[in-house]
Amino acid sequence: MDLPKDLLVEILSRLPVKPLTRFRSVCKSWRALVDDPAFISNHLNNHQTTARLLVSHRDVLTNNRLVSSFTTDNLDTLLHHHVPSFLNEKFGHIRLIGPCNGLICLYGFPDNVALWNPATRDSKTLPVSRIPRPVDARVLGGDLGFGFDYRTNDYKAVQILFCSSSRIGVSYQVEIYNLSTNSWRKFGATVPANIMYMNIWSMLFRSEVFCWWAKDGETEIILSFDMGDETFQKTPLPSDAGVLGGVRRTMRAIVPIDESVGLVVYPLKQTQKLFDVWVLRGFGAEGVWTKLSIVGPLSGVERPLGFWKNGEMILESSCGQLVLYDPRDQKMRNLGLQGKRDRLEVLLYKESLVSLANSGNYQFEMLN
Repeated sequence: MDLPKDLLVEILSRLPVKPLTRFRSVCKSWRALVDDPAFISNHLNNHQTTARLLVSHRDVLTNNRLVSSFTTDNLDTLLHHHVPSFLNEKFGHIRLIGPCNGLICLYGFPDNVALWNPATRDSKTLPVSRIPRPVDARVLGGDLGFGFDYRTNDYKAVQILFCSSSRIGVSYQVEIYNLSTNSWRKFGATVPANIMYMNIWSMLFRSEVFCWWAKDGETEIILSFDMGDETFQKTPLPSDAGVLGGVRRTMRAIVPIDESVGLVVYPLKQTQKLFDVWVLRGFGAEGVWTKLSIVGPLSGVERPLGFWKNGEMILESSCGQLVLYDPRDQKMRNLGLQGKRDRLEVLLYKESLVSLANSGNYQFEMLN
């Protein structure tokens, strides 16, 4: 007996992505339903998907880029993903940027950008920007922001290129990609600060605001870019976050903490490390920092990578292993994943059915 469509939609919208992708082959009507942008939006907005810990790492023997995820809350089951073939063929060292509505942005080096949905294995290499660069300029490097514009229901990538020429010296050029048009355009405004390409220096906040650790003159700031109105804002770091560098080699990491922008301050070279943890509420003149905790002292760890549930800190050990520290019982746990030192990256990722072919047809709810 056929189920009423409303009841079928209600049942299917509560299921994880993997069985839904299998159900697409049951019949044409089910395939049409699961592929419907309205159903995909409803599934992402309403389905209480358990967050997964997505880990990018380098194989110690082959040096190939690997992406794995822990599929349970207690991080005891590891799944290795089939990464797009171009990941190791074309890209050098890549960064995982996002996630945004289940999509990950892969950034290798300037003009090498791709989008990837790990749950559906859908991927897309972005076209190379044809925008003219400054005359006689060399592109020395770059960085990328990625997010979603709720006003136009469109995904955007913001490429910030570091250009150098004898005529104009050193300058930034900003180019914005729109998935809906599959094209790049030049961004007219200037970048009002210098991005700090150190450690973990950027993150996506609530899908629409991308943040970088940067310097405005001698002042360290969070430089944020709103994907909707395409404007930059500057928020100074806490005044008592300590001086960068110095005898203790004080370092920063910008990471998400419970839907907020998080800042971790720690001594890079000390054997026993203390981690000062801050969160930011608001940006610009409305930005307020709150110090959450001091974690440690911890030994045998190199750097923080992010946070799991209940305040557990994810770290890279001194020998390149992924470890989890629980401040409640002060216990450290090896998660059984070994990579090359300083090549581990983690993201908290929620699966989705979002297709790269129908980006402008979704209606997602904006987080408050």
